[in-house]
Amino acid sequence: MLCSSEPNDGPIYKVKALRLRCFHDESDKFPSGFLQRFVNLKNLKVTCSSFKYIFLSGSECTGHSETIMKLGSLELIMLQNLEFIFEEEFEVQPVLQNIERLVVNSCSRLKYIFPSSVLFENLLKLNVGHCAGLESIMKPSTASSLQNLKELYIHCCGKIEEIVASDDENDASELIFLKLEFMQLVNLPKLRSFCKGRHGFKFPLLQKLFVINCPMMETFSHGVLNAPKLRAVHVKKQGECHWNGDINTTIRKIGTKKGNVYQIDYLQS
Repeated sequence: MLCSSEPNDGPIYKVKALRLRCFHDESDKFPSGFLQRFVNLKNLKVTCSSFKYIFLSGSECTGHSETIMKLGSLELIMLQNLEFIFEEEFEVQPVLQNIERLVVNSCSRLKYIFPSSVLFENLLKLNVGHCAGLESIMKPSTASSLQNLKELYIHCCGKIEEIVASDDENDASELIFLKLEFMQLVNLPKLRSFCKGRHGFKFPLLQKLFVINCPMMETFSHGVLNAPKLRAVHVKKQGECHWNGDINTTIRKIGTKKGNVYQIDYLQS
């Protein structure tokens, strides 16, 4: 096991990017304490391993707590046993407080991306794909914290019914994605809407919206919706797009073409 809290294990300053892979023993625990040695680590990629969790409250690996690692990018790919990234009571400070990019792909047992207790005020880009167990992406409390999010990519998640999952269907409070410019929703066969609740949404900077192969989507939002800069909903990567005055009306019109199946070339994130 990589984790060690021996006194002679000092901080490592030169490494800024690190990849962990091929931890196939199911008894292996994610070496969060060991990673604290990499004081200047900015980019972490974890692939092809059997970890059941990534960050726990009160991790068993507690060495080097005097150092502060501040990740900028986290990629979790092909972690088929992963059940959660952050424990419900996990405190983001300080390890992830500066994270700007989060990529989660091919984690089939994952039930949620963010617990309600986790806020990402500096997140710029979120990319989630091929996670068969997900039914939603975030709670309203997390959504309201994403004030710097610019790009949102959700694709190929067979169970997702909504992006923002409200706990109270009568809650009509407004959620603002202040800096979101680009949203891509692709190959989500059970997606019905961005949020099935009554929340209002504001997207003051949204200019690109892709809704491709989402045959169950009947409307974008059931609450008040404001996206003043959006003038098209794209149904293919290139070429075909629609606009019928507002997002909801456009989505309903697109819904009349549910039988269409498009050839998709994913946009790079």
